[in-house]
Amino acid sequence: MILSNTDKNRCKGDLRRFLYAQRKDVTALTERQRKFAEYYVQCGNAEQAAVSAGYSEQYARGNAYKLVANSGVAAYIKQLSEAAQTARIMTARGRQELLSDIARDEDNAAADRIRAVDTLNKMTGEYTTKVEASVQKNPFAELTTEELRKVIGSG
Repeated sequence: MILSNTDKNRCKGDLRRFLYAQRKDVTALTERQRKFAEYYVQCGNAEQAAVSAGYSEQYARGNAYKLVANSGVAAYIKQLSEAAQTARIMTARGRQELLSDIARDEDNAAADRIRAVDTLNKMTGEYTTKVEASVQKNPFAELTTEELRKVIGSG
């Protein structure tokens, strides 16, 4: 699936809000360590992330692995990775918006539009089966054991 620029910006905004809320947990990190973690999550290359965060190339070449091994940096990297995964997962509302767009787009095939409407109906409970039932009182509920034995024996 290809995300529109609006969707990408929405994901980035969600990620920024999450990061802002999580930042208080990583206050022990220096600004360069924070930047390193953020670049590392983006590219996955410790040396490249260290240089991008402001470390010298010489330091990055020999010591970038130490930054990844730092417990505070590692915890921040984990938080950033989880936030990125969370931002990529569509919410129920997002799925409904996407299906609505598919259903309304006249350029889509009729079968695709119908399938989108069908899926939306299932998501919103439009196809819920309504069952009516009446409960009758058990005619034997108030009989004693002796009376029940007589009924069984007489049958």
